[in-house]
Amino acid sequence: MLDPLTIERMRACDGPVLVALSGGGDSVALLHLLLAAFGAAHLRVGVVDHALRDGSAEDARRALGFAAALGVQGEVLTLHWPNGPKAAQLAARAARYAALCAYARTQRATVIATAHSADDQAETVFMRAGAGSSWRGLAGIAPFAAAPLWPEGRELYVARPLLGARREELRAYLCDRGADWIDDPANTNPRFERVRVRARLAALATAGLDPMRFVAMAGRLRAHVDALDRDAAALIARAATLDIGVSIVRAAWRGPALVRQRALAVLMAAAAGAAREAPLSQMADLELRVMGPDFQGSTHGGVLFQAHPKVVTLGRDPGAVLGRADGAQPAPALPLPANQTVIWDGRIALTARAPGWRAVPDRNTALLSLEQAGRRAPLDAAAGDVAWRSLTAERVRHAFAAAVNAPQPL
Repeated sequence: MLDPLTIERMRACDGPVLVALSGGGDSVALLHLLLAAFGAAHLRVGVVDHALRDGSAEDARRALGFAAALGVQGEVLTLHWPNGPKAAQLAARAARYAALCAYARTQRATVIATAHSADDQAETVFMRAGAGSSWRGLAGIAPFAAAPLWPEGRELYVARPLLGARREELRAYLCDRGADWIDDPANTNPRFERVRVRARLAALATAGLDPMRFVAMAGRLRAHVDALDRDAAALIARAATLDIGVSIVRAAWRGPALVRQRALAVLMAAAAGAAREAPLSQMADLELRVMGPDFQGSTHGGVLFQAHPKVVTLGRDPGAVLGRADGAQPAPALPLPANQTVIWDGRIALTARAPGWRAVPDRNTALLSLEQAGRRAPLDAAAGDVAWRSLTAERVRHAFAAAVNAPQPL
């Protein structure tokens, strides 16, 4: 039931595999299958307690017990909601992945395995179609991709080796093994969209429409998404220089329109430290304008574009960091605890070698300077006390992780 190509990519990653275990049938089956493929010593378990319903803590402890009985080490990761559970519903997915990413780092794991099944894929595609998603969205869930957060998910990957398995197959597998699992009441609560979609797909199946057709469609579109991303990555490799900002050589910026648009969207996200790339639907006019011969420079999406005779540069929009008259607030000062890596503005990783340092916005080319005990130093001048690196290239790799066979520097 495990997809061999996804398992191959998982084996190529450093450290143990972190299994996202809810205690439900799909994730328990994933744990058993990965145990056979990797062995207990190469697995860790993260059980996220969303703390959104009564009994969730007990279920989380029980799920962790499933792993312990198999000899797999793990931990319950409890989420906290200072503004209450209603405000938490939309944030639960991001908080779940943030907790898993943080725990993965403590375990030196670089890949997080989740138990998304073929049924989850069908539901996802159906929901996205109903929301008017683009063809990229209809490609559904990728079997292997970067962790869906930035910068929390940098250099971490999510593997979904069960996308070809049906939910009923996984439960039959557990029954054959005499394994137990937990039925989450949320999975039958019609208040949640996915539960309603599940019922609609069941009705369509009864009427003769196999939900696996959505999975097949997603697979075909995924091949096109990956091909586009590989071409966009190749364009960036030959036409762009990645530093704190981005420099694009005009003469080398050649290729099909969609490839250029996707490449520019990724470069913009890297230059701005953004969590998501702009959709292709927003890129056609912008790409033609900023790479055109008459372009003089502008700001867009948190990026400052500057035109030069042979290159176009992308840097951080100063107003996004320093504040603007339209109400954009300046970036706050960021404390730098000693010997801890801190990410500033999604673009720069900083590690102070001594206490008392903080990163502050400044009107220099990097839009960042460092302060300690009342003295201020430019980023480069403080290099002896604060180690730093640009995350621009890492952000580009993050965007293309699903399509590139093995994560490599561009």
